[in-house]
Parts: sequence; structure tokens; C-alpha cells
Amino acid sequence: MGVLKRKEERSAVIQVRVPASVKGQLEELRRAADDAGFDLGATITETITRLVKQIHDELDGNLPRAGDAKRATATVRLDRSEQGLSANGREA
Repeated sequence: MGVLKRKEERSAVIQVRVPASVKGQLEELRRAADDAGFDLGATITETITRLVKQIHDELDGNLPRAGDAKRATATVRLDRSEQGLSANGREA
């Protein structure tokens, strides 16, 4: 078991516009999290980091796009109707 710890990556401040109602909710959540001994900032940072990776993956074509699932479903239904089957698998 090592004693040394890796340096954390430097952080930077970003600004994001959100609806005023969301800002208010975040402020309430931050107070509640602080009172309960949690770090909401760390949770938000982790979530944004995962979101950035997901966006990169989607743009690189590694994840299906939102409409792809609908197209796949439509293709299955088309194939079934070509076989004389209804959408539920029974003969039409």
C-alpha cells in the first residue's frame, strides 16, 4: 500500500447560465448538503466531468444518438410486418 498520493488536477471556475429557479434550487441544495456534511460542489464537478466524456463519446460516434433507438424500433416493426406478423408477434 502506497503512502504517496497523486496531485489533483488544478481546477478552474466556469460560469453557466441556468434558469433562476434552478439557481435557487442549487443554493438550497448547497445549504442542505453543507448542513448534512456533504460537498455538493464535488458532486456537481463529478457530474459535469461524466457529461463532458459522454458528449465527447457521442460526437465521436461511440454512443447511439437519440433518434437511433426510434429508427431501430421502426425497423423491427417493418420487418415483422413484412413477415405477416403484427407488432406483438402474432400473425396479422
